Amino acid sequence: MASVLLDRVFKTYPGGFTAVKGVSFAVPDGGFCVLVGPSGCGKSTLLRMIAGLETISDGAISIGDRVVNKVEPMDRDIAMVFQNYALYPHMSVYDNMAYGLRNLKTPEPEIRARVSEAAKILELDDDMLKRKPRQLSGGQRQRVAMGRAIVRKPAVFLFDEPLSNLDAKLRVQMRIEIRKLQRRLKTTSIYVTHDQLEAMTLADMLVVMNAGRVEQVGAPLELYERPASVFVAGFLGSPPMNFLDGIVEKPGRVRLTGGGELAYDAAHFGPPLGAEVKAGVRPERVTFSNDGSGLPFALELVEELGLGQLVHGRVAGGDFTVALPASHNAPSGEAQHLAIPADAVHLFDTKTGARL
Repeated sequence: MASVLLDRVFKTYPGGFTAVKGVSFAVPDGGFCVLVGPSGCGKSTLLRMIAGLETISDGAISIGDRVVNKVEPMDRDIAMVFQNYALYPHMSVYDNMAYGLRNLKTPEPEIRARVSEAAKILELDDDMLKRKPRQLSGGQRQRVAMGRAIVRKPAVFLFDEPLSNLDAKLRVQMRIEIRKLQRRLKTTSIYVTHDQLEAMTLADMLVVMNAGRVEQVGAPLELYERPASVFVAGFLGSPPMNFLDGIVEKPGRVRLTGGGELAYDAAHFGPPLGAEVKAGVRPERVTFSNDGSGLPFALELVEELGLGQLVHGRVAGGDFTVALPASHNAPSGEAQHLAIPADAVHLFDTKTGARL
């Protein structure tokens, strides 16, 4: 096992486009780091640079105590699991898992032992080891792809959106299996996804990327509860955070642009008077007022989810969503009022998007 360190890493392509812009973070030995962000933010490019499949324009990448900028992929002691499985269709499952070890001239008895051990971990029985990839389901193929990585016993696992081709139910199942597997093997892992729910549930350490840069690094719950920017606040969470524009009228109060006032915790936020802000509120922190007090809410739609309801409407001229647990019934009637606790309100600078 090994730690992974990125120090001001850049990737610029011919023509001048910079896909990765000065990224720095450290993944501890045995940690599970998830790179998350929208399509085109540079997360897969960054993963490929760690793997050695893309050259580094500037900066340094270290695996363990070794800078690997100019080290060939096969010599970096990493194993990669791809989105499309990358299995050889003419080979059996066993041979697919053994292929990398044979290239390394590993003795056949050791290959059999390692493949058998990995198959047992991944619940691939002897009959399945004899099959060709085309005879397997999507989930089984992904298990084989992970098995091929496990038998290498690498210092670092790299996962490039490995669940993107699976249906929703299988994604959940495989997500749990990957997390259990990583905890069992205790191998340093870096995982790329655009799915924020996948990122939140898998990671020890979350790296949120946007337009080639790192927006915030930390534990998933830390980023969820204390987002450093409007981007992070809006990207993490399903449904996403609500945002209302306003001006700080006096300490602890925001006058909303579309009408009404919102209280915030002045002990945690200290914007200057007159500051233009975005007030963010998580949908699950909002309730409906029984006495007609609070912000006016124009109800438009209720989504039944089984575990609860999502109530969509308008507040101060903007879209707003309230998440209710199953034990609460959505109100009837278009005219409602919202109760929003002051400690549920996050403030961000309107111009920079930074947390205040």
